[in-house]
Amino acid sequence: MPDRSPLHDRRVLVTGASSGIGRAIAIACADAGARVAGIARRAERLEALSDAHGVVPVAGDVTADGASSLVASAVDALGGLDVLVNAAGIARMGLIADTDPSDWRAMFDVNVLGLLEVTQAALPALKDGGGSIVNISSMSGRRIPAAEGGVYSATKFAVHAISEALRMELQESGVRVTTMAPGFVSTEIFDDRPDSAVTERYRKMAAGVGMEAEDVAAAVLHALTAPASVGMVEIAMVPMSQSDEAYRDAVGDKD
Repeated sequence: MPDRSPLHDRRVLVTGASSGIGRAIAIACADAGARVAGIARRAERLEALSDAHGVVPVAGDVTADGASSLVASAVDALGGLDVLVNAAGIARMGLIADTDPSDWRAMFDVNVLGLLEVTQAALPALKDGGGSIVNISSMSGRRIPAAEGGVYSATKFAVHAISEALRMELQESGVRVTTMAPGFVSTEIFDDRPDSAVTERYRKMAAGVGMEAEDVAAAVLHALTAPASVGMVEIAMVPMSQSDEAYRDAVGDKD
């Protein structure tokens, strides 16, 4: 009989679980034997995920419904919490001079404040068992690829800063904090603004790079199954086609 995964019977909460990286992580954890709950706005997708993989659906918007009640529902359904994966995120690309400020607020609400509120609500349960937090950031949280991605990058710089602060804050509790920083991944993150020429350009580039959400999920599982004495501080990964120069050229930064 093969050895059980270290994630077997672990209790995992994933935000943004209805699509993209969050969905892939939820499925990978469930397939490894974990008990998984997923938070997302699209209830019908969560129900499909529940039917196919046994993921507990917790439908809601962490920016509108209140993160604490959503986390409480998930923790109650799972009987505790060992792992939190903050994968919810949106991207609204555009130059600062041309962008509606509501797009900036939306990105900070989801990518930063939503992550903070979910994490704060989950910390008491995580501290009980010395759990793990994985925050999905981006390579854009380390270096701005182009002016059009400046504010999105600002939200991801914030995720890196929050993760570093959490590592300091939680060092004595045994809770591990990992920042995952992928480059272009083929997901739906750019699909909500098909009328935007800038967003469409990013969407087409992400669709053709050859790195999938499942690749990121595999890296997250690697971090989660490391020995308890080992903390994966940060994992940065890009498709082989995305060298730094190619990345900047692709999005239009010729400096």
